Formats: sequence, C-alpha cells, structure tokens
Amino acid sequence: MSPPLPFPLADYFERKLAGHGIAHKIDGDQWEDAGVCREVLRGVRALLRHDVKCLLVSGPGVQLDAELRKKRLHPRTHLPIVERKHIPKIEEAIHHVGETLAAQCRQLGIPHRVLPHAITRATRLLDGHKETGGVVSVAREAIYAAFDEDELAILPFGGVDAAVRTLYVGAEDVAARAAAAVNARKLIMYSDEAGLMVPTRHGRRKKISFLDLHQLLQLIRACDPQDNFVVGEESLPTIKAVYEALAYGVPQVHVVQARSGALLEELFTRTGSGTLIEREPFLELDFPARTQQLGEIVQLRQECSRAATPSGVPYLKPLPLEELERLLPNTLVLRQRDLIVGAAYFHAVPEHADTAILGGFAVGENHQDSGYGRLLLESALEQIHEFGFTRAVSITAAEPVKHLYEQYAHDASAAWPDLLAQARRRYGPDQDLVRVYEFPSSAI
Repeated sequence: MSPPLPFPLADYFERKLAGHGIAHKIDGDQWEDAGVCREVLRGVRALLRHDVKCLLVSGPGVQLDAELRKKRLHPRTHLPIVERKHIPKIEEAIHHVGETLAAQCRQLGIPHRVLPHAITRATRLLDGHKETGGVVSVAREAIYAAFDEDELAILPFGGVDAAVRTLYVGAEDVAARAAAAVNARKLIMYSDEAGLMVPTRHGRRKKISFLDLHQLLQLIRACDPQDNFVVGEESLPTIKAVYEALAYGVPQVHVVQARSGALLEELFTRTGSGTLIEREPFLELDFPARTQQLGEIVQLRQECSRAATPSGVPYLKPLPLEELERLLPNTLVLRQRDLIVGAAYFHAVPEHADTAILGGFAVGENHQDSGYGRLLLESALEQIHEFGFTRAVSITAAEPVKHLYEQYAHDASAAWPDLLAQARRRYGPDQDLVRVYEFPSSAI
C-alpha cells in the first residue's frame, strides 16, 4: 500500500466526506463470491462508521447475466433484448440479490435497508429493445430515508415503467442515475481488474490512474497503431456509466478492484489503487513551489526512486532536504487537485551563464504514459526561457525520459564531457546508460 497522506484518516472523513453520500456499484460475480463481497462491504462499513452515507447498487447474478447475453443483443447498443416472458426470472433475481447482500450485512454488523427496484422509474428503450429500459428518475427520498437512519441503502438493478411493470435496467445505469439523484460525492465502480486498463505500445495492458471528462472522451475515440479502439467492447458499459454519472453531476467516479483494502487505498493514499475520473479538469502547475509543498515533493521523489538501473542505482539523484528546500524558488510542481504528481527544478550550469540544467525530473509511478511528463517538461522549458536562459541541458539514464527528451532535444554527451563524467560517477557499472541532452533555444 502507498504511504498515507499526512493527516489522520478519521480527520479526513470528518472534513471531506462526513454527512455526504458515496454510491457503490457491484457486479454479480462479486456479490456471489462471499469472500469478495465481504471485502467490498468491509470498506463500506469503514465509511459508514465515519458518518459517510452509502448506497450500494447491485447487478444481476452471473447465471442470469449469461442467459440474457446468450439471447439476442441489440445490434446498435449491444444491450440484451429482454422478452416479457423473462421478467419473472428477472424479478426473482432482483429479490435474490437483496436477500444475499442483506445476509452478508447482518454477518458484518452493517445496518442496512434493501430498497425495492420500483424506486427506479424507467422507460422502454425504442428500436426493438422490448422489455429493456433506460432510467427516467430515481426516488431519492427512499434512499435518503436509509441515510437518515445511518443505514446502507441497497438498491438492485432493474426498474419499473409508469404502470409499475418491471423492466430490465442494467446496474451501471441505475448506479449512475441514483448517485446523481442523491448528490453523491463519489461513485465507486468495483471491477475485477485494477482500474480502467488500456494496451501499451509494447502489447501489454496498463492501468490509467487519472482522467477528466474530456480525457475520457478522448480515450473512447483512441485507436492503436492497427486502428483498433483501445477501449474494448467489454469496458463500454462501465465507460458509459462513468460518463453518465459525471454528466449528471457526480464530481468523481472511481473504478476500483474488488479486493481487500482497495477502496480505502484508492480514497486515502497518495497514488490510489484504481482509476479516478473527474468531471472537471484537475491539473494545475505551481511555480515556484511553496515551502508547504516540500514534504510532498520528498514523498514523490521517494516514490520515483523505486525506478532504478539494473544494478539498483535510482535514476533520480538523491538530494538532502536542505538542498531541495534551497531549490524551491526554481522548482515546478504539477498538481492533480491537492496531489503533487510531478516535479522538476532548474539552475544555471557553472561557468555557462546562458545555460540552465534541468534536474529532478519526476512523475509519479501511477502517472506514467499519461502525458504529464510532456506537460511538465514543456512548462519547465517555458520557465527557463522566462529566466533569460538561451539553452538548457538535462542528464538522465532512464529510457522513458530519454524517449521524451529526444522529442525536444539532441544527445549532446560529447559536447558536455564534464557534466557527463560527474553524472557517471554515481551510476558505477551502469554509467554507459547516462546521456546529456541539450535543448536548443527554439525549444525554450
């Protein structure tokens, strides 16, 4: 688990979340697995004990979900086309969801209230969806009644039409609209994976840690070099629910793995455990860095120092606290809300008054391949220009940083032998990895 933020957890609950709502959405394979379900509910219980109001929306069981998807899916929306004859089985499944979650709550001592699916008003989707519906509204008063008694409000999937006849409505849609209806501060979407996953350039899959609404829309349109969408069809229901929740006014949506400690790690540690998607843009640049940010800069550097050469030398040069404090007037920090996700500093190269050296280039481990490094570098070069330098150099042995630098600079190791020799001493057997890059005046 990542190091905790420098304030007591209970104090954060009281200042930020106490008295406010958080909605949670859990799938059938998660609540049907007793162990996974208990882990999710333990996280919910921790929130409830600190006066955070909680709503839990649950999807259908695995068997029903598989049966519905074995039947016809709508060619345009890929939603199940549900026949009227299937509704009794859906109503039975809705009842079973409530009973199962209530039993788990009783075992864990969680005060709870199972709400009827009839509080979700729905309408049939047109164009051949039959008994599959979309949410029109959610009766927030029923959820608030549970909140007022400090109970976990449990709301199953499904909904009813104007004649109070059951329609099939996916849990994702119910969760998004119910979260907005009660003005929830957050919607937590539990996943079998660590968060929203996308393929990397090397064919592996990586987690995206932070997005805003604009970036989410870009992600949906993004394609790989083979022109395949990077977001797979299996992720679209989750993406749609995230978008709807944000569009209807929920400030933050988290996609979190359903495992022990993941919820609290996501909400209350520096790097989190899943993916946070926010409605509003959240990146800000501070220059110069402030004294009160020094502790978090140190924490970020410690995090980044885990990246090392084959022989174990950290790519990021260790600096004493006094030196970092001295560099604050020339330090830039990139913030995601209150969280520092990147930092860099610069100073004049000895005996070369026209040249700045860019150092301490650090981007948090959960923000790699996010574009944050490019933003931080361009901002640093802009500040170097403002200070009157006509060129800049930087030293690195890290391949990802080299790849970034090569888009703005050229390898000038031979032109700076003294800088190169000094840097190589720290790297020992890995000294051949070290390069000096020079950024020309056109780049700053």
